[in-house]
Order: sequence, then structure tokens, then C-alpha cells
Amino acid sequence: VTALGIARRSKALTYNVQELKGEEVNRVKDANFVNSLAGKVAGVTINSSSAGIGGSARVILRGTKSLSPTNNNALYVVDGIPMPPLSNAQPNDVFSGAGQTGDGISNINPEDIESISVLSGPSAAALYGSQAANGVIMVTTKKGARGGLSVTASNSSTFFSPFVMPRFQQSYGSEAGSYYSWGEKLKTPSTYEPTDFFQTGVNITNTVSLSTGTDKNQTYLSLGTVNGQGIIHNNDLNRYNVSFRNTSKFLNDKISMDLSMMYVKLEEQNMLAQGQYFNPLVPVYLFPRSDDIRKYQAYERYNPTRNFKTQYWPFGDLGFQMQNPYWITERDLFGNNKHRVLMSAALKYDINPAINITARGRFDRNTALNERKYYASTSGLFAGEAGSYYRYNINTQQIYADALLNINKRVQDISVNANLGTSIQDVIYDYSSIGGQLQSVPNLFSYNNLNLSASSLYGEGNHVQTQSVFADVQVGFKGLVFLDATGRNDWASPLINTGSTSFFYPSIGLSGVLSDILHLRPGKLSYVKVRTSYSEVGNAPPPFVSKATYPSIGGYPQTSTYLPASGLEPERTKSYEAGINLGFLRNKLRLDATVYKSSTYNQLFNPTLSPSSGYTSFYINAGQIDNKGIELSLALNQDFGELHWTSNLVYSLNRNKIVQLLPAYTNKQTGETVSLDSLDMGGTTSYKMIMVTGGSMGDIYVNTLKQDEHGYIWVNSTSFNVYPDQTRYVKAGNANPKYNLGFRNSFQFKNFNLGFLVTARVGGVAVSVTQAIMDAFGVSEASARARDGGGARINGYLLPAQAFYQTVGGGTSGIGSMYVYSATNVRLGEASLSYDVPVNRSIPWIKGINLSLTGRNLLMLYNKAPFDPELTANTGTYYQGIDYFMQPSLRSLGFAARLRF
Repeated sequence: VTALGIARRSKALTYNVQELKGEEVNRVKDANFVNSLAGKVAGVTINSSSAGIGGSARVILRGTKSLSPTNNNALYVVDGIPMPPLSNAQPNDVFSGAGQTGDGISNINPEDIESISVLSGPSAAALYGSQAANGVIMVTTKKGARGGLSVTASNSSTFFSPFVMPRFQQSYGSEAGSYYSWGEKLKTPSTYEPTDFFQTGVNITNTVSLSTGTDKNQTYLSLGTVNGQGIIHNNDLNRYNVSFRNTSKFLNDKISMDLSMMYVKLEEQNMLAQGQYFNPLVPVYLFPRSDDIRKYQAYERYNPTRNFKTQYWPFGDLGFQMQNPYWITERDLFGNNKHRVLMSAALKYDINPAINITARGRFDRNTALNERKYYASTSGLFAGEAGSYYRYNINTQQIYADALLNINKRVQDISVNANLGTSIQDVIYDYSSIGGQLQSVPNLFSYNNLNLSASSLYGEGNHVQTQSVFADVQVGFKGLVFLDATGRNDWASPLINTGSTSFFYPSIGLSGVLSDILHLRPGKLSYVKVRTSYSEVGNAPPPFVSKATYPSIGGYPQTSTYLPASGLEPERTKSYEAGINLGFLRNKLRLDATVYKSSTYNQLFNPTLSPSSGYTSFYINAGQIDNKGIELSLALNQDFGELHWTSNLVYSLNRNKIVQLLPAYTNKQTGETVSLDSLDMGGTTSYKMIMVTGGSMGDIYVNTLKQDEHGYIWVNSTSFNVYPDQTRYVKAGNANPKYNLGFRNSFQFKNFNLGFLVTARVGGVAVSVTQAIMDAFGVSEASARARDGGGARINGYLLPAQAFYQTVGGGTSGIGSMYVYSATNVRLGEASLSYDVPVNRSIPWIKGINLSLTGRNLLMLYNKAPFDPELTANTGTYYQGIDYFMQPSLRSLGFAARLRF
């Protein structure tokens, strides 16, 4: 299955398409099935969100291409129709990270998936237009099957624990009344274990599906539930799915109709990615080792003055907005409630055996209510005397429709496959919020109890429409050589007031089956196919960049502060790809290899203007980002008697380069000249994400200690301490891997099946601010080792440990260069053992029973970082490889059962 749901023979493809069966994402289940693709597809880098169970996934195909903070993730397509991303704001500082939510694709019930096709290159995805510039993950859902009634019931029960944790010390206590563990060595080791704060997480997934049909009519119906609890108390996920699909034929099979409906109800609570605010891990990790945290499990006490219970936490916020960790989980509540309805219809009319017309449409509406409830006595930065309450209403509606004329004709040795079509995609986004301090009744979270005079009201929205025409023509000669060409023209509403009303982008590809052309005999080399392609993909600017916007705050429209752009052009990616497909030993061993290069131009910049211009900034096109890489996939299918072995090795390498940012440009309206050779994307005083001409997307820069003229760390001769160099940042490395590996195996013997997946990420760096702050508070294993050894060794000399670590580990003002780690890691990513229970023929209504044991993240074989480098708090473009009290990744063990009757 390729773009727009068009089926093609694999030997006719001029670009790389990788397909996985639905069972690959169901063998070891995850609340977000996208995480199950990691290590199974070449050219794909997947990072799980640190928001816990049901969190989003960051999926990058063939490298980051755009400077946009949000515009680098793959496009998800279900049954040939694109889905809106439904992504939420990502944490991009040291404070935020609570209240995260899953993305749109995580709503899908993996039991409804028939197959997944990954279109990693722009050539494969060109027919989807600008939104597919970063590749496509295409999901094909199940249909009803011909035959009698078949019912399948499945259960998966999975239990979680923290996978990679920082290393703590238990040898040194704290001075009286201090939260810092820089006191004397304890006579007996502390019994405090931060891991005791976590509970055993659980995810119970149940699905019942029904399939029935005749030659003319097939029906599929499924009901699914996901009920999960994270490793932090009150981090809950409840999802309920209903799916229905009916396919039928009429008028002597000339008309085919496909109707489907999906309903999703989703409840998320207290999803935490990282940061200081509302993060119980900050006080838990830093808790003084000579104290007993059980004293604070009674997180609230009766306050006679206020006549209700208030938070008990005698330590204050310590500059981190720290609160009682149990209060945070029980009394600062972040709830997300979503309802999603998808309704699709497709009609196909066969004019004759070679020509048909298809029309499709989908209505997709997602309604979300996000609430924030802060009980009275929550930190005054967030809540008033009676508490605070916030409501966020987020509605996204997409209407998509297309019509295609499909031609499949063969004349002697020439075959022609052509698809001519038009589409419209209409997306309406609406956001409104109200919230503030409660007034008369403490902890009554309702609109009527808001102090409206001190509350904030905000509203905005956008309406984006894209109209398109497209064509795909493939000409084949004797089934040996195939020439493929596509073209698409988009009219996108964000182009209003620019010099372009539309943009066109083509692709062309050529493939040849050399084994058939050269008449190779089946033997050691059974199959040879070569292919090459070129494509261009456009990408419209975000809404309102070319037109002044006026969001409503407090009921009043706000004035635009930037100069509206009139000469913008769409971002454009040009991509080259070449590949070879080889089959050995009668195709028992297959090798697919692809090399590619892409260049993305017309990046969108927003440089500042002088205040005298009357505007703060303006938008302009410039810049070029290049990506080049290699994708390899090696697959083996081999029988050894009754033992069947399948193995798959995938390798992905990508190199990214910032060729150009913003050369000197003079704004014609203001007369100002601006240029950018570097772009600071933010961070803290200890680390920054800086884009530099000649560098790469994902480069991390860190501050350093002051050095003397010989390059040694400068040490004060009186205080014997070190000092930061506040003016100097050095490149620590890049957050992206040099290459990824995935090694997947399955051994089937009679009724048993053993499978496992080993993944490796090689190269890249990560920065742990968590480790830095733990060092400053004296709770890390490293700080204890230094004290045991007489101090921290610098330039061959021992310095007082406390002064040293409170300098280099001072949180946002610490020394980032001291906390740079290799992000290389190797893990046993998945394992499963299943058994098909022999069915008693005397019970004909039972068709099959399968029992299995499953596990994910079972063993970290190599990792030098104090956290899981595959985690990310931000699933967008930036802030990768940064750990600021992220929730740890999860190790899972579980069992599953499937009954078919």
C-alpha cells in the first residue's frame, strides 16, 4: 500500500517503502503503538515521551529538515487519509512539563491495525503534499473477512517499573533543618530509597472484535479498552475505542462502498514530562538522606485558622518551587478529557476492468477539555488563598475529501498505471481558556467560584484550507522497467498576502528488475532490482504569518507586533534517492539498501526589528538544511526442520548540515539590514541549543569552567574553588545519533514462538541537569565518592567536594560541560514467548488460543548516561538530549491471551 491507499507491486516501486504487519505492534503492546516501531524500520528515529504511559512519540524520518519547532515529525495517514497531528505545546524550558498529553495517532487501537507502511522519503510521500515533507507512516485498518462469523477476544496485562534511574548515595546525611545532604557520614546507611516513591505501573488492554462477511458484504466491529496507571501515583490513562467498518459491492460488483466509524474517549491525568513545576521527582530525588520521608506522607494537616487541611511541607521551595511530593500527586491535578469521532466513506465505481473512479471523505473532530486544579495552600506562584482553577477548551475539526480517476491498462508489453485526482482539506482549530484564583469557597473548582476580576480569558483559532490537484503516472515495459512521475499543485490558505497563490512540486523515478532483464538463474543471487528517484515537496508557512492576527485576551483583541510578510515563499525540499533490492538463496535472504540526499530551502526566519520601526520583528525566507544518509534492511527466512527462523537487521545513518541561515538582507519597508550566522533556540545558562552555519540541527552548546592561560581549570588559591566562565560556550556535540541499529528475531518451533529485539543507538551526546542538581545537593553517588576520596580531583589536586559540586552543579547556573554524557546505548528492547494451545476438535466453536509472556526495555546492555537517552521531554524539533528531572523510562513485564472463536 503506497500513498493515497494505492496498491502497487513491490517490484514496480521506484522508492523505498517498508511494511510491517499489524502483529508487530501487538506482540509487545504499548499504550501508544508508535513506540513499538522503534528498531524495526530503517531510516526512522523514534523517541518516547517522558510523560509516562500513553505519552506522545517523536518520529523523525531521514533527519530534521525544518527550523520550525514543530514541523519535523512524520505525517500519519489512516486508510489513505491524512490525520491532524493534535499535538500539544511542548516543554521548552526548565519549568514546564506537567499536564502533557498524547498525540493524535496514540488514539488508535493497535488491534484494529492490519499493516503499517513507512514512506520514509519525499518521493514516496509526494502525493500527500506539503504536510508529508517529512515522510509518512501509513496505517491500514482491518476489514471484515469473507466467511462465517469470527470473534476474537484479547487481553494484555503489563506491569511497569523504572528502567534507568540516577545513582544516589546513602552514606552522608544533612545538617539539622537543611535540605542539603552535606552533613557528616552516617553511622548506619540511610534506608531512604527514591525508587520507593514509585508504584508499580499497570496497563490493562482488552479488545473484542467481530468479523463476518459474504462475497458481497463484509463487516468488522471492535471494542477496546485501555486502563493504565503510571509509576507515579495519580498518573492515569483510560481510553475507550469503538471501531466499525463495512465494505460492500453492488451492481454486479461495479460499485464498491467502504464505510467506517471510530469513536475514542480518552481520560488522562497528571502526565509529567519534566521540569520544576508540579514535579514530585524534584523533592524526592533531592530529599535529605538523614530524614525520613514517611513523615511527610501525611501531606496535609488541619489548619484551625482556615478551618480546613493545608499542605504540610516545612522546607520551603528552595528556589525550585518545591512542594511536598505527595501533595503534588494528590492536590495539584492536571486532567485531560477528550472525545474524538472519525467517520469515513469511500465509493469506487468500475467503469470497465481498466478504469475506475474513487471518491472518499472523512470527518474528524476532536474535542478536548483540559483542567488544572490547584488546591488551597499550593505554592503562591500558582494558586491563591482559596486555590486556583483553569479550563482549556481545544477543538480541532478536519474535513477531507478527494476524488481519483484510476487507470490500469496494459497494451502488449506496455503497462500504464495512472491516478488523476483532486482533494480538499479543511481544518478548523479553536482554543479558549479561562482561569484564575478561586474566591469565596476554597477548593470548589467551578466557573462560578472564580474570581473573575483576577481571572484571565484567552481565545484564538485558525481555519486552514488546502485545495489540490495531483497526478501519478507509471509506465512499465514487460514488467521489467518502470518509469514513475507525479505532480501536485496546492492552493493553501496560509499563502494569503504572499507573492505565491499556490505551489507545484514534482517527482520522477525509475526502477528496473535486473534479475529478469539479465535472465539470472535462481541460485545464490535470485533477485536484483535497482531504483532511483528525485522529488520536490513544498511546505506552506504557518497560519497568520503573512497576515496580522488579533487574538483575544480578556475579551479584547490584541494588536499584532510583527510586520506582515508579503513576499514569502513556501518551504521546499528537494530529494534524491537511489537503492538496490537483492534476493539471495531463492529469496531466503533479502537486502534492501538506500542512499539519499535532501536539501530544504526557504526556511522561515523571524529576525527582530528596531523599536523605531513600529514592529518587533518580520518574517523572511532563507536558509538551507541538508540531510544525507544510508538505510539498510537485511531479512532472513530459514527453516531448520520444524524450526522456522526469521531475522531482520535494520541500519540507519543520517548526517545533517546547516548550509546557510540568513545572509545579509535589507527590509524594503524599514530599510534595516539583518543577517544571522547563528540562531540561539534557547536553554539555560548551562546549556543552549544553537544553530550555526556549518553545524547541525541538534547541536548542544554548554558553558565551561574558567581556565588559565595553559588551558587548565582555574582554581582560586585562597578558597580552593573553581568558577564558571560566563562568556564562553563550547559545542558539546549533537543530540542525534550517528546511526541506529535494530536486530529482530523470531524462532517458531511447533506451537511455540520466541521473539526478541535488540536496539542500539550509537553516537550523540546528552546533558543531565538532574545529575548536576543532585551533585549540588549532595545526594548523588558521585558526591559521596568524592567525599570518601578526600575531595574532587581537579588538575591532579583534591578540592573541597561541597564547594566544587555546588559550583558545577548549581542547576541552571551550573557548568553544563561537566554533565555531558555519551548517548550511545544498547538494550534488549522487546522479548516475547508465545504458545498456541492445541484446540480440541470436539469444541468446534474455539478456533484458536494463544498465550504469551512479554517484556519491553528488559535489559540495558550499555549506557553511560544517568538517564535513558532515548527519552525526550519535547517531541518537537529542539531540546533533545536534555534531562531536567524527566520521568524515568519504563521497564515492562506482562502476559497476554488471545481467544478466537
